[in-house]
Amino acid sequence: MRKLFAFLLFIFFFVNAYSQEQNEFLLNKVLTQLKLNKKDIHEPLFRSKVLPNKNSNSVLVIPKYNINETNEYGHNFFVFDAYIVVADNATGKILSKYVEKEAWTSDAMVLSEITIDTGLYQLNEKDRAFGIRVSYRGSSNPNPYYYSDLSLFIVQNNLMKRVLKNYQIDRAGGEWDTRCAGEFDESTGSIDLDKNTTNGFKNLIIKSKIKHTKSFLIGDNCEEKVTTKNSIKYLKFNGKEYK
Repeated sequence: MRKLFAFLLFIFFFVNAYSQEQNEFLLNKVLTQLKLNKKDIHEPLFRSKVLPNKNSNSVLVIPKYNINETNEYGHNFFVFDAYIVVADNATGKILSKYVEKEAWTSDAMVLSEITIDTGLYQLNEKDRAFGIRVSYRGSSNPNPYYYSDLSLFIVQNNLMKRVLKNYQIDRAGGEWDTRCAGEFDESTGSIDLDKNTTNGFKNLIIKSKIKHTKSFLIGDNCEEKVTTKNSIKYLKFNGKEYK
């Protein structure tokens, strides 16, 4: 059993080291082609992921500094240009890219996370999309707030197109006295594909689970009352993007 555990641990560290080395290789190759240096980008938010439907290629998300400042209170203020790239894993060659100036801002609402979503977004027979989720969180303890935006991209004839722009898929927020009493709302969304199509693309079914929590003191105990409901929204492709 110990030998099996040691072997699995070795495999884990080997795969992790290889993945980091591959990410570094791809990033360096792509930056050279974009004529950027590492100092130009915010590496903690750089992401890379192999495409499951074409595992010879990877998606890279590169936040390039447009503004990089620190205010008098020591808080960082960032504005990022977004570079979304599909590259060949073996050579690092850029196969398609999408660039948006001043795409993301991190200020009072802190850009806390970027993730690449390679869910099964098969929008039609030819076009499978991948998603980019960008998450933000507020810095207020009495008024916590969080949200996550989802964008979907497809590649047609080596041209990358965004077909869903910054749809707020998750959010949570509320107000409390920092001890117990308060109210919070949380909405968590997921996407299903409709069998019906509009302009050649399947409609998106946005399913959201919405939870409302009210907390209050009864004696020395902090009690909660939770109510939940579900909502469904349909987005249709207008020829350029989902609305």
